[in-house]
Amino acid sequence: MQANRRVAARDVAQDTQGAVLYLKPARGLKIAHVGTYPPRKCGIATYTQDVVSAVHAATPAAPPQVVAMATPDDTTEYGWPVTWRIAQDDPEQYESVARAIRAAGVDLVSIQHEHGIFGGDHGDLLNRFVDALGDIPVVTTLHTVLPEPEPGMVRALRGIIARSERIVVLNSRAIPLLANAYGVDTSRVVVIPHGTPEVDPARRTVVRQALGVAGRTVVSTFGLLSPGKGLEHAVAAVAQVAPKFPDLHYYILGQTHPGIVRHSGEAYREGLARQAEEAGIADRIHFVNEYLSLDALTDWLLATDIYVTPYLNPNQIVSGTLSYAVAAGKAVLSTPYLHAQELLENGRGVLTPFGDPNAMAANLEAMLSDSRRRAEMEQSAWEFGKTSAWPQVARRYWEVFCTAAQCDSGSKKVNAPAIASVAAPKSSTLRRTPAPATTAHTGRKLPNAPNA
Repeated sequence: MQANRRVAARDVAQDTQGAVLYLKPARGLKIAHVGTYPPRKCGIATYTQDVVSAVHAATPAAPPQVVAMATPDDTTEYGWPVTWRIAQDDPEQYESVARAIRAAGVDLVSIQHEHGIFGGDHGDLLNRFVDALGDIPVVTTLHTVLPEPEPGMVRALRGIIARSERIVVLNSRAIPLLANAYGVDTSRVVVIPHGTPEVDPARRTVVRQALGVAGRTVVSTFGLLSPGKGLEHAVAAVAQVAPKFPDLHYYILGQTHPGIVRHSGEAYREGLARQAEEAGIADRIHFVNEYLSLDALTDWLLATDIYVTPYLNPNQIVSGTLSYAVAAGKAVLSTPYLHAQELLENGRGVLTPFGDPNAMAANLEAMLSDSRRRAEMEQSAWEFGKTSAWPQVARRYWEVFCTAAQCDSGSKKVNAPAIASVAAPKSSTLRRTPAPATTAHTGRKLPNAPNA
């Protein structure tokens, strides 16, 4: 028999351009994951893929199956592990896919919940889906929890929560909000931090040289660009302190959000560029207009000296970009939205007021001027970030999944069989596509499985 080995999450699937296959025994807990999914470009898609990758790499779960939520005009041809797709505004598809999941013998459904990716009144079509699942247990991860939600949001989410065996939140501050604003019994709520990649700080010098930033003090922000990110305040703050720090450069990493591009093109990015030019710092502001792969993103974080999140929404309960920066051991300057309040406690960063570039500039100057304090922040962030590495997060998800499905949670300690990654075949029907065939014990690929 082939020897077993533990496989780290990043060894398996972090390709944001498509799916990655894991050849594992078909036995084990059969999980269907619901959410947006790459190549769709949004934070939920990336998170869904990361959960799928990590859980099915680090645990003895069966090969993954994914339900991809699609916009009405989406013509994407998803590859495996996307086995079904739902057009978000089509009520029939919610029910028909749920029936297909039941027929496929799925043991548990994991939902990544964000109101905007499901159709109906604040996403209430998802309730049709969970109702049609019958007695299949559901675990729902909430990516947005508001202190003052609209009534439609409350109605839609309460239905999902009532049907879920467990609710996962990524920030402990979501728990009192669920109790007070949504009237939810929080006894079934579990906190699992946003997963993060494992970063090797020893690569920093090499990475900085490769990116062409050696000798520069790098401030960065990454993510899909939109006006709500408040980047204009960060540009203004950099403009104030740039004369005092001639090596300071600000890198804005990432494409404009596809929804923003559809409605207003690149007006926001172009406005930031004009702002930099008018302030006389056009040569200090750099746009990396790409949808970054995990490896590219990790490299940019390694190259960064101070990471900035100037977001404008005080109720933002989770930020994957902030989680990644803390896990990479970065000193962080951030506005005090809910997730930042939690992650930057105990000296892991500096909070600066919303919409106040003068205060941001003062805080940025203080961080740049005090290398000792910055080093202490980096060490504190690094130590805290170890707890959110994807293999650890995967095991915590696995415990929740096993509790919800009433399976043997002790099986999480069993080494996962050897896993191979192969190119994802394209599905021509975009309905159900079969998982690759495997042997029952070794995970060895059978002749009809895709070529490695």
